[in-house]
Amino acid sequence: MHISNLLSETEVEDIRSLFKSGAFDDGRLTAYSAAKEVKSNLQLNPQTQEHVAIQQNILAALNRNPLFRNAVLPHSIHPFVISNYMPGMHYGWHVDSPVMGNMIRTDVALTIFLNDPEEYDGGELELQTANGNILYKLNKGDAICYPCTQVHRVREVTRGERNVAVSWVQSLVKETVYRKMLFEIFQVTENLRSKALFEEEYLVLQQHYSNLLRMWAN
Repeated sequence: MHISNLLSETEVEDIRSLFKSGAFDDGRLTAYSAAKEVKSNLQLNPQTQEHVAIQQNILAALNRNPLFRNAVLPHSIHPFVISNYMPGMHYGWHVDSPVMGNMIRTDVALTIFLNDPEEYDGGELELQTANGNILYKLNKGDAICYPCTQVHRVREVTRGERNVAVSWVQSLVKETVYRKMLFEIFQVTENLRSKALFEEEYLVLQQHYSNLLRMWAN
């Protein structure tokens, strides 16, 4: 799911200013198992004031974004990893750990792009899907959400710098297919509400959405 303008222009510029003044560590420090062998990037030290400020800005943006809230149904969000990729850096094929941090189950991965795609060559997020590989290189402030079960990589940056914020979400609803169904029902009910159709059909859909969410939430 592509979320356009998750961060405003002002928020992106504020984050980029913090980004430039921060202290960065080797990204392999946060990689697990075989991922250490394929990871090459830099990450903002999570103990710095800059990281804390960026984290707060992004969480505020997520909290007010209805698309993220209703499609992902977040229960817990792992602290963001603020990453920098210089020329020659990449993150090879890998799958995300099923549990991270304070025992957060990773259902949905989230990547927020923090600089313009014209500022660097390469660096695409590449996902393996049943319909073939898909590349993402979005505008600054945009985000992509995808199931953590997918094998993915970040292609090598060949010019400029790639700046992103990455996190993982434990959803109220574990199964991707159930989340998709709930979101589609939610969209239909909102459509009916916007047309002021507060009749039986609307109430039935709303009832089924609520009951299914209760059934599947964990």
